[in-house]
Amino acid sequence: MLGGVIMESASNLNFYILFTMLVLASGVAIVTKWVKLPYSIALVIVGLVIGVTRAIPIAIMTPELIMLIFLPALLFEASWHLKLENIKACVKPVSLLATVGVLISALVVASALTYLTHLDFKLALLFGAMISATDPISVLSLFKRMRVDPRLYTLLEGESLLNDGTAVALFRVLLASIIAGGETSWLRIELEFLMITAGGVLLGAAIGNFASRLTSLFDDHLLETTLTVLVAYGSYLLAEQMHVSSVMAVLCAGFVMGNFGSKKGMSATTRLAVSSFWEYAAFIAESLVFLLIGMQIQFSLLMKYAPFIAAGIVAVLVARMFVVYGLMLLVRDKRNPVPLSWQHLLFWGGLRGSLCMAMALSLPSDFPSREMLVVTTFGVALFTLLIPGLTMEAVVRILGVARPAGRRETQLHAEISELETEKNNLLQLKKARAFGKLEYQERLAEIEKRHEEALRLIENIKGQTDDDSERLHIETALVRAQRECLIQMSKQDISKPSLIQEYREALDSRHLELESK
Repeated sequence: MLGGVIMESASNLNFYILFTMLVLASGVAIVTKWVKLPYSIALVIVGLVIGVTRAIPIAIMTPELIMLIFLPALLFEASWHLKLENIKACVKPVSLLATVGVLISALVVASALTYLTHLDFKLALLFGAMISATDPISVLSLFKRMRVDPRLYTLLEGESLLNDGTAVALFRVLLASIIAGGETSWLRIELEFLMITAGGVLLGAAIGNFASRLTSLFDDHLLETTLTVLVAYGSYLLAEQMHVSSVMAVLCAGFVMGNFGSKKGMSATTRLAVSSFWEYAAFIAESLVFLLIGMQIQFSLLMKYAPFIAAGIVAVLVARMFVVYGLMLLVRDKRNPVPLSWQHLLFWGGLRGSLCMAMALSLPSDFPSREMLVVTTFGVALFTLLIPGLTMEAVVRILGVARPAGRRETQLHAEISELETEKNNLLQLKKARAFGKLEYQERLAEIEKRHEEALRLIENIKGQTDDDSERLHIETALVRAQRECLIQMSKQDISKPSLIQEYREALDSRHLELESK
């Protein structure tokens, strides 16, 4: 069965098309280094152009291709890098947004769509479940580039990862209920939803824990990288067979391995190799997915169902408003507050992407109003990618949301405080006649000189970008160069392998430390 799915996906995305898409993705990535346009949004635009011009054969975006090939890689990579300490500071808002928020979003979207288009409430609720899965990849990359507060980044990323699982679980329960027909038992739907979600969490945690223990038994970066691939795709497939949430299974397995297995059972060299592999895998998957999204859009169908798409956009925005502003009223944490400016960004940053499209495409061919639901989902997702996606940078600048002062600036402020204390102590020593007038003036002149220099450096930093980032880039480049030098030395057999390995592990540890900063 699995072989048939992979062969079908391969036939829809043959080697020629795959190679062409990778060339296009590389070209777009290069261009976006100079053009201020989010990489994922640029890919969608290029895909739209290809879809209109038919410049190359169009690859068909099937649910199996997205959910079986691409989704596990994207989910595992994101959860692997999700830090436990960051989640702890955001656990309340993230949990509310990804669970209660999904249910509220589905209900509000369904109510608004039923009111505006007179669509059957069950179908509208199914659409609400599909469209509730957020996919803010372009927003997250923008946040990273603009150096917003890491907690805001974790809020949006954590919500996106967890609501993928809850949205898919809710969609599948509702779809099964509609196909079965008869009266809808809301209690049964709620129980099945909870069982599917909880089952996925437990399964993923168990697989992640087992793999973490297994990886501590050996130290081989190639074997351990392969093990993470087996965990990512194996947890997904096993969850499908057990009829629990496959998305939650992958997320939990990746989170456990990333926060426990990688730190306790992997050497620094292995962690670096595994992280690099998954970073590349996610880049390829993300590139192909966003190109595919653009290619699937058919403007004739968008025009045909324009009233439904417009109603869907209004319903999604209203639902997002209820979810973000309403639920954040329940999170009153003085230690970790969620400011109003952050709420605005959470509202505007709730983009939709490949997962909601994959769910729409998975509807049976004879499902009632299938074409309308699929096209409306695509239209709403396209709107969120292009409008909020392209305007997010301006919104961030208008709201003035930026990371707190850089480390160097903080150090300089602390140095100024110490100089003030030193100056006061010097005055007390002079009154006590601990030294002569000339020595006092020399020491005072030195303190004032350092004080002025610190103030000047702070002004320079405020007038420029935070140079901590530049320092980290430079040091990271130096560490990489040292690692390359060691690799060449090992090939030339200049030094003892044990010594080279010792230095390499030290450099790998430093590299990981720099990457985390």
